Amino acid sequence: MRSPLAPLDAGLEVVDVWSNRISIALFRVAVDFALPALMVVVTLDVILRYVFNSPLPWGRDVNGVLLLMATFSALPHAWDKGYHIRMEVFYSRLHGRGRDLADVATGAAGILFFALMGVQAIRFTPYMAITGETGEDLLLPIWPFMAYMGFCSLVLVGRLLGNPSGEEQIGVGLGAAEGTSPDGTTPDSEVQ
Repeated sequence: MRSPLAPLDAGLEVVDVWSNRISIALFRVAVDFALPALMVVVTLDVILRYVFNSPLPWGRDVNGVLLLMATFSALPHAWDKGYHIRMEVFYSRLHGRGRDLADVATGAAGILFFALMGVQAIRFTPYMAITGETGEDLLLPIWPFMAYMGFCSLVLVGRLLGNPSGEEQIGVGLGAAEGTSPDGTTPDSEVQ
């Protein structure tokens, strides 16, 4: 007999698979583009400011945009790997049902917060495009970055639905072989 929740399970499985793939791609954007670009702009700005007394007038705007891109690009993957910030002082003292309830509360709060943020960012994007909103010193439209932030937030919602506990999934990630952790070792639970 087919469970009445089978369509919901199938839908969540699709969300889990696709949000995982997208989160890894977003992580690559953060690691391969946003962070290196941020490092170059900050270094260049510091050299120009302190050596030549001529800072980049648009440096702060670009740094802010790149920092937001790096942060939001890495959030979904950080959730899956357990790199998120939590109050370890309290969380480590929880066991069993208490820890499960804390995970559920964290996931529910994250879903609510990032879903609202993502939807609002995407809803606000057309207004920003129509009005031609730019940075203070950087005369570059910033609506694409708002849309990107909204997209990343919604991918994080997908990851929160797909991996509600925020624990690292062995065998899932950047090129990890099945049954091994990303560094290629066998998990302790599988060692006999």
